[in-house]
Amino acid sequence: MKRLLWLGLLFISTSWLFFIPIFTIPDWKIGTFFLAVGIICNILAFWKNRPKQINKKYLILLIPLLISILIINYPYNIGPIVLTIGLLLYAITNQLKIEKANAMIAGISLTGIVLTIQTALLPFYSIFVSHGHRIDILSPVVSIFGNYLGLKTTVNNGIVFVQTFQQTYPFTTTWEKLGFYTWFNILIGALLLLILLYGKRKILRNILIFFIASFLYLILRYVAFIHLYISTLELDIFWNPLYMLLSFLPFALLLMKIIPLKDAKVSNDCFKNLRINKKHVLAMIMIFIFVFSMVGAFAFQDPGTKKGGRVLIDEYHSDWEDTTKALDKEWYGMLSTYNYYSWAEWLNYYYHVEKNNNTLTAAILGNYDILILKCPTNSYSNEEIWSIVQFVERGGGLYLIGDHTDVFGMNTFLNQVSENFGIRFKTDATYELGTGMMSVYEPDDMFPHPIVQNVEQFEFMTSCTLRAPLNSENVIIGNRLISEPGTYSTENFFKESVASPESEYGLLLQVIAVKYGKGRVVAFTDSTVFSSFSMFSDGYKSFTFGTMEYLNRVNSYPYLNSVLIGLAIIFLIVSLYLLRNEKKIKIFFLFLLAGLLSFSTATPVFSYMNEVNYPLPSAHSDYIQICFDQEYSDFNVSLQPSIGLYNEKDNYGTFFVWTQRVGCIPTLEKTLDDAIKIGDIIVIINPTKSFETEDIDTITDFVENGGKVLVMDSITNSRSTANELIGNFGIWINYNTFDRSLYRGFNDTTNNSTVGNITSPYLTITGGEKILFIKNNETHASVAEFYNETTGKTGKIVVLVDSYSFSDFIMGGPFIEPDEGQLQIYNTEFYIFEEVLLNDT
Repeated sequence: MKRLLWLGLLFISTSWLFFIPIFTIPDWKIGTFFLAVGIICNILAFWKNRPKQINKKYLILLIPLLISILIINYPYNIGPIVLTIGLLLYAITNQLKIEKANAMIAGISLTGIVLTIQTALLPFYSIFVSHGHRIDILSPVVSIFGNYLGLKTTVNNGIVFVQTFQQTYPFTTTWEKLGFYTWFNILIGALLLLILLYGKRKILRNILIFFIASFLYLILRYVAFIHLYISTLELDIFWNPLYMLLSFLPFALLLMKIIPLKDAKVSNDCFKNLRINKKHVLAMIMIFIFVFSMVGAFAFQDPGTKKGGRVLIDEYHSDWEDTTKALDKEWYGMLSTYNYYSWAEWLNYYYHVEKNNNTLTAAILGNYDILILKCPTNSYSNEEIWSIVQFVERGGGLYLIGDHTDVFGMNTFLNQVSENFGIRFKTDATYELGTGMMSVYEPDDMFPHPIVQNVEQFEFMTSCTLRAPLNSENVIIGNRLISEPGTYSTENFFKESVASPESEYGLLLQVIAVKYGKGRVVAFTDSTVFSSFSMFSDGYKSFTFGTMEYLNRVNSYPYLNSVLIGLAIIFLIVSLYLLRNEKKIKIFFLFLLAGLLSFSTATPVFSYMNEVNYPLPSAHSDYIQICFDQEYSDFNVSLQPSIGLYNEKDNYGTFFVWTQRVGCIPTLEKTLDDAIKIGDIIVIINPTKSFETEDIDTITDFVENGGKVLVMDSITNSRSTANELIGNFGIWINYNTFDRSLYRGFNDTTNNSTVGNITSPYLTITGGEKILFIKNNETHASVAEFYNETTGKTGKIVVLVDSYSFSDFIMGGPFIEPDEGQLQIYNTEFYIFEEVLLNDT
């Protein structure tokens, strides 16, 4: 029955594929099902050889377990949760003296322990795999096995080419295609089982058998999947979790045969006797310091010494994403918003930004703290590269911004500089795995890099990936990604297919940072997101803040992370030396007890240190911030670099971006409170949520103290709650109809009337001061003003109908060359903001 532990280990290991987003969107229901199957297998494995008696002192593990469950985020706390369930079950059954329950306790507890160790080692897997996917050294082996098994293969530059009657398929040999993550999890459980159940000689023998069997099986499995792909042309067979589980089922059955665990023995004394002496306490202290130091080595960020925030943006080498031509009310078309003008102007409110139009020299760079090299379309000279490297080494911050597929040669030119720091921008493009859509990154709450610690979500608009040293700082390791090589045969170098067998997928490097001398370097891979049309949506602002604050530092303790690794190694060796004569189960128990306590202590300590050391900056110059409320409003702001996306009637992306043309900074705020805290102007579009009395009072106070509010509503908003708010300011929106037969040629764009109906609904406004008339002297925009004698400020609430006219369906996208009718709409928006809301005269 013990051999069932291999089946249990398989189901436990593959359950992670459903809990964490490596290849697919998590599905906790399926993950829980396979985890339950694994637990049942483990229980059955212990059924005939269950521990007769378990010492109550093991229950002390509940203390660090319960703490860790609270500290560690789901799903990474699944291991402690399962182990806690096992111990609580023991506490109950021990009182009832149900000895047969010990098999259930052992099976559940073993599962929890394996899951916990797999979680602890997941960061090592993520770092290792994301820094190098291909294993070209194995491609010749795959080719040999493939030829023996019916394929016609050759190898060139590490790629296995498989020839069929129709065409030749290129396959890269990668960790993911070999199923390495699932195998890695099985390896962790296998080592735990073999170490606990066998003596030294049998441990070594069985580990050797395991590795030989693994090597052969992984190669044969890959060849089988190549056959399957050629037959189906479905690339998802390589990462689909169900295929992964089924493909490793024969491996588990093989292990049951070659390592049956029949001669494995666990003495009941291991569970019965648990005496703790002074040496054990000392060893636990060593273990505590070992884990604490290890966490610190990965999580601690040198706070550095803050610099003056003098920023130089290099324009001399770049003809793309320009920062010099203003986004105003006269210039339209794609290049008017596909640039970095708004980004640079906004940065200048927080830092001191200048632009370079000359050759980069040491003399020039000596006047700045941060150098930004964005989207270069020209090469750098050797003298310039040397000056940049010296600038960083002496304490400068270098921000490298590239993009997909080496478009315009920008990655090639960036690599001239970046390779001096061990970084290389690759010539590929990334997409969401399985869909081919743009990818979204959501940082983990546990140990996010300071650059992304304030980012909730970051939507990429097609990035490249990076190659970087293992000791680089992983700012963003994207998950559920596929990387497609670029090609020079198409516009913008995109391949027609976004899923080919030579693709890399899974965890990919999208943003990294390195410390070099006294300075720092950040490499970013998606230049589009900082363009004027998208900069102030998603998490781009917070990311920019984090990057600039990180780069605006001179390193103070760059050696400390290495020192912490050294301390961790020393204290690990000391703890193992102190416990060298103890039983393995006791050693493991002490490591688990002290390790969980240490991790639960280190996690909040280092997270707090990073939050304190890297706060968001404060603006040194005032600017007008327009906050678009998302709590009460019903609208979308979708900003993508494709004109075809701007035909949605509830999307107000262009209206949002056009506020930048009048010198304002727009933001999207999830709650009204957030908007009022930071906003000068609050915009509410098509409100549908009933206004709370407290929020009405808050808005009233905001306006009476000089704040400005714009409420926009539409005849298409059948659930409007606008009057609940604006009625408190003496303004109301009214529903009207008119006889369409009296207006020949009238273009009914609202599509709200049924066929055959000769009337059409529309909205008007009563109350307040009229500022916009359309026909019949009816009001379509009105304002109420409130002068505060104490502050000398004038608060305003403006009501505007019909908001539909300002949707992307009417205004077009931010790249459009507007017609005369659209220009009238634009000028109306500019008038509302400039002459009404921002004009206090």
